Amino acid sequence: MKHTNFYKNFKESINSISINKKELASAVLFLSILYAVSYISIFRANFSYVDDIRRAIEGNNISGAFSRYISNYLSWFIHTTDERVTDISPLPQLIACVFLAFAGYVLVKAMCNKPTKYILLATVPIGLSPYFLECISYKFDAPYMALSILASIVPFLFMHKNRWLYAGVSVVSLLIMTMTYQASSGIFLMMMLYFFFRTVLYKADTLKNAFIFLGISCASYAVALALFRLCIFEEVKTYVSTDLSNNHSIFSLFWHNISRYFPLVYKDLNVIWKITALVVIVVFYVKNIVLSKLNKIVAFFVTTLFLALLAASIFGVYVLLEYPLFNARAMYGVGVFLAILGVDICCSLKKIFSFPVIVLSWCFFVFAFAFGNCLADQKRYAEFRTEMLVRDLSRLLPEKTKEPHKFAIFGTIGHSAVVENVAHNNPVIKRLVPIMLRGDYPFTYFTLSPYHKFPLSLNRKLTKEETEEIPVVFDSFYHTIKMNDEVVVIILK
Repeated sequence: MKHTNFYKNFKESINSISINKKELASAVLFLSILYAVSYISIFRANFSYVDDIRRAIEGNNISGAFSRYISNYLSWFIHTTDERVTDISPLPQLIACVFLAFAGYVLVKAMCNKPTKYILLATVPIGLSPYFLECISYKFDAPYMALSILASIVPFLFMHKNRWLYAGVSVVSLLIMTMTYQASSGIFLMMMLYFFFRTVLYKADTLKNAFIFLGISCASYAVALALFRLCIFEEVKTYVSTDLSNNHSIFSLFWHNISRYFPLVYKDLNVIWKITALVVIVVFYVKNIVLSKLNKIVAFFVTTLFLALLAASIFGVYVLLEYPLFNARAMYGVGVFLAILGVDICCSLKKIFSFPVIVLSWCFFVFAFAFGNCLADQKRYAEFRTEMLVRDLSRLLPEKTKEPHKFAIFGTIGHSAVVENVAHNNPVIKRLVPIMLRGDYPFTYFTLSPYHKFPLSLNRKLTKEETEEIPVVFDSFYHTIKMNDEVVVIILK
């Protein structure tokens, strides 16, 4: 009998989620088209981003070393293959647009239940912040990165329903997040904090219920991460490490990582973005103090604490790792942070106060086109340099051999002139546009050897100092080639 009642309550809770199908279709279609248009220049560039070239040539699975098993299984369906994936871009990126659109709709639906097109525009930083632009550039990984965002937001549709249902959906959704892309680990925390503090500031419910919600949310988060860590997770020690530090306390490690992430954000954003984002934060801050039902002094301290905790949650569990990822693709929580503030402002204030929110969305929309064009120009420049290098190598090594020639590469071709120009006003562009032909970069091997079918094998241990005595056999404006019987040394200029 108890099981029957539980099932009945569960079914009623699901059915009570009021989602208008026409409204859902309209919102998702609107945002999907908006994202697809925003990414047109990225699609057109057809840039094999970082390990895209390795996957396109070798067909490696999506999971890699990071326990992204759901990404791997979904890739079999999307690519209609087994573990050997193929390049079908921009289809995976278009699927990512749909996931991002759903995420934007669910965010607005959970926060204010008014998914008008005007308010939906406030969610644009989720997918158009410069940090997520790196994610969408990945031809193979993009949809799973977007899915991790959606999975982190979905539980909050259930927060006013059955508590057990909310907890269960939260655990399942967070497990999906951990097995797609763990850089989304801060999104659930930000949403949880937003709804808790909104309840406290506006007395939308009793304080007891607010803390019950917070407790269930924290417990669900802890259970999901514990299950992932103990039952699914495989330890990673590559260019990042999943270890918690043995030499530092959690608080000192947290402060150390936060003090690296936020200066990066400050350096990345251009002046207009920083000013506009600051205005959005100030409007949100003042609005919560003025409209709060608490004493204004209390509201001031509560709002200050809320924003501090919200900002500290942006990077999720990464701030607790000994060697976390500091690439742009690990920092798209910044866009979700801005989207939460923006949606709150658009939902509760007159449109004139929402102006900076729309301006920020417009800035990111415009930058997406510049980024895509930079990828295209960098690709053209890299292909030019690579073809020159392969041509010169083929003249020095004209005969085909059974064994590949050992080679070492030093220096870099740098960024193209177009990227350098954009970087004057948008410093983040140099972190977003990869230099695929450079020393000490594993994907240079794929650019030179398998892609061009030139018999080279990378020597990773040779240092530049050890090559000083090797004779120069070719020198040009763009590169120097040294060679002996054991190794070919390439020095890019």
